[in-house]
Amino acid sequence: MKYKISKKRAEFLSDTFFEYSFKENVFDIKLLAEITEPIELDFIAKKHNYDDGNNLLLSIVNHPCCDISTAKMILHRADVEGYLKKGEGSGDYKLVHTIISHMNTGFYKHEKFYYDPKNDPETLTFDEEELKKFIKNDSVIFGKPKGKKCEISFSDNFHRRNLKFYDGTITIVSNSDGLCVKAANYNFIFKVPEGGFRKVEENTIKDFIACYTFPSGLKDLSGVSERQLRKVIIMPNLVIENDEILLVLFLFNSRALQLENALANVSTMMRNEFFYIQAFVEIVAVEADFEKIIRIKKNDVWFAVSKVMQVKINNVENLKFLIFILVEKGGILFSFLVISDQLEKLEEKLIKDLIHNCSFETPRM
Repeated sequence: MKYKISKKRAEFLSDTFFEYSFKENVFDIKLLAEITEPIELDFIAKKHNYDDGNNLLLSIVNHPCCDISTAKMILHRADVEGYLKKGEGSGDYKLVHTIISHMNTGFYKHEKFYYDPKNDPETLTFDEEELKKFIKNDSVIFGKPKGKKCEISFSDNFHRRNLKFYDGTITIVSNSDGLCVKAANYNFIFKVPEGGFRKVEENTIKDFIACYTFPSGLKDLSGVSERQLRKVIIMPNLVIENDEILLVLFLFNSRALQLENALANVSTMMRNEFFYIQAFVEIVAVEADFEKIIRIKKNDVWFAVSKVMQVKINNVENLKFLIFILVEKGGILFSFLVISDQLEKLEEKLIKDLIHNCSFETPRM
């Protein structure tokens, strides 16, 4: 019984099963049936994009190696409310009905992995008391979670974002005019916009990081020391500012987010960015419908823009307003943090101007 998946195996499973319909592939039900490790089924289910439909999830919940925790996760992410109200007319009827039937017959034999729906941002709400009417032993679904926690460690979660793990060669050139990233198949260029923007020198950034203190409670939450936390800080690749706006650009090693085709798994994308940003700032409040990402297309490249969040930065007196601008290409995530003291400064025109100053060019042979 495994509790971890090797990097090579994870990449294979992702390439085979994640967003297979977007790649115009056919779901390989035979290959899924040959899987014998419950952790691999759990991994595939966690990464599933629901735009792929339910065939893959149905195969997982019908698999003899499916763990109870995996079935519970799929159930809590499904449209249980629709099942309760519409019955066979609901889109997820077959999926929900199958899980409940298997729970009632004891089809799932083990609960080796820890899953708590309260800590899962992708769960959907439903009337639990109403669902219990369909379940013989409701403690299986609603009881205290059992099993081993298999979440990736705090340090590993950050280390995997580091460009030193990028599978390829890139050259980064920074100057007073902006930043140029030369990758294998494209050049990314960001020009410092007009409006009094100036580049923040590297020594100033290093001095800020040296004096930086992490948000209260983070060390307890992560279970690691201050020294270990400092090891996972990734230096920004460019910081510019004027009297009203601070813009920070990070280049991260990225798993493909499908931004190019406007097919991003938004919940996955925002969960990744939230995890990173909350390690370094305290999020005080977020704008309504925060999960609804704005997409802006420029020259066949899709940028994703978050709603506004209000944050508190240690060693900085005033509360700040912050938004993400994200674009992914060729395994690199270009992550812009746009920060201001004043909410009205983070206007739509500013965002579009910043995106306009980004370009992806095919290098001449």
